[in-house]
Amino acid sequence: MKDYIRTEAFHNSSARHDPPRCYPGTRETAIETISDWIEDMASYCLWMYGPAGTGKSAVAQTVAELLHQSRTLGASYFFAKGSTGDAFFSTLAYQLMLVIPGLDEHVWAMICDDPTVFKKSMDEQLDRLIVQPYLKFDTKPARVVVIIDGLDECNNTVIQTDIIRLILAAGISLPLQFLITSRPEPELRRAFESCLAPSLVHLPLDKSVDPDRDIRHFLCGEFKRVYQESVEIGMLPAPQLPWPSTIDLDQLVYKSSGHFIYAATVVKFVQEDHAHPIERLNAVLQISSEPTGSSTTTQSIFAHSAAFQALDRLYLDVLRKYRNRVELAQILHAIMYFDHVIWFRNCSAVLDQVGDLETVFGLTSGKVHTTLGGLHSLIDVPKGSHLPRFLHASFTDFLVNPKRSHEFYFDTNTFEDKLAYAYTRLVLAFSPARSRHILTMAMDGLRDYLQRNAEAGLPLIILGRLVVIVSQQLQSTTPPCLRSSISDLERLLPALEEESVSRRGHYGPYSQIIELTHCVARVLTAQWSSPGDRLELLHRWLNPGHFLGY
Repeated sequence: MKDYIRTEAFHNSSARHDPPRCYPGTRETAIETISDWIEDMASYCLWMYGPAGTGKSAVAQTVAELLHQSRTLGASYFFAKGSTGDAFFSTLAYQLMLVIPGLDEHVWAMICDDPTVFKKSMDEQLDRLIVQPYLKFDTKPARVVVIIDGLDECNNTVIQTDIIRLILAAGISLPLQFLITSRPEPELRRAFESCLAPSLVHLPLDKSVDPDRDIRHFLCGEFKRVYQESVEIGMLPAPQLPWPSTIDLDQLVYKSSGHFIYAATVVKFVQEDHAHPIERLNAVLQISSEPTGSSTTTQSIFAHSAAFQALDRLYLDVLRKYRNRVELAQILHAIMYFDHVIWFRNCSAVLDQVGDLETVFGLTSGKVHTTLGGLHSLIDVPKGSHLPRFLHASFTDFLVNPKRSHEFYFDTNTFEDKLAYAYTRLVLAFSPARSRHILTMAMDGLRDYLQRNAEAGLPLIILGRLVVIVSQQLQSTTPPCLRSSISDLERLLPALEEESVSRRGHYGPYSQIIELTHCVARVLTAQWSSPGDRLELLHRWLNPGHFLGY
């Protein structure tokens, strides 16, 4: 039987040396929920799910160790990345034989009756190695818990869903409770949703289990340890002020987005050998405060850090499951355009639709949902028309660093130009009435934003470039009144850009650029009927391949 047992999948296997565990004082809500489920015994299956990096394996490992101590752990199977799952039920059966008195006799009898059972289908293995031996008992043994962690790591989605199907079907007749953890991949979600409600409990690792509190507790404890160790070796003086500050901690908690993997990565990065902790943390905080990237030096530090390489592998492993990576990168970049510019967000009432994103960025209808369907561990893809959003705030930092994201790199050097193209296409894509409504909302939102925010250079430059781009296409047919306005704007732009970069806050010429943009908007949204009209010219010029650069 030993040839059909995967000991490396045990919770206490030497192959899983130093597995992830919950930091003391964290994940108490999730662990308490699991404990209540075990004691209640009303359901025989609990599915704990969450995106990549939320700490599912740490919770599963901690619960497994607690149950092992109380002798209520029946078996465990921790899937490693790329596992085949070929000896899944035989591995569970072996562990149950060690825990349940008398079960080994019944299992060996089944093996002697059919020594080829290990070569049979998963249905047959479950029945012959677990279900039938349990039915041999006159009195049912005490209930124990079976933990299956990282089911999505199995390299065969058919096996993943078969495991769920078989457990849900057979579990009702067994004195076993199954705790299963995975990412919320579509195939797994559908398999679990097919189960009758009373037999399944859902435990999402989301805001309901207060991850921000846990992450803050973890960061405070770990940074205190790092500082004390640095003081002991003479690297840092005795602390004069709390480190990090409350503001810095708030920023790190926000950047974690409820995902422990980012917080753990930051701590590893800060405490790497021969690194100055305060300087390292400042580098993290610097990149976290720059929405469109960081310096080349900072990018290189992160790209060559072993700590961040682990996070990058997680992101790349998920992204590279998609075959058409150019297409995927295009959609990821489109989401970033919509999500990271203030005057796009001010239009959310009319832009917050997947169909609009596909239209503006020249994507085939339905392409966003079909492309992102397998990326639920990184991206929230709501049903219906609401726009997808990144689940990890740190995912943006990854995308804007070419040394980390490779083929998925988001080039910030062409950010303004591409966004200007996209906004122009947005105006052209819809009816005149809707285009006018979008532009009006954008201008009103920008005017309000300028009055409140001194860091307003980027939106203004983009708006200015928008008008120049349009003017370059309309020079020969532009009415005299519009040509005069565009000339005024072109004379204004150099001073405006210089002022935006250096002073970031003087409101003087900003109202003029808004009014001039309104003037162009009126031309763009007018109804033209001749075959060679301005809209047709712009439509042909602003094709997806041209303005996105693919």
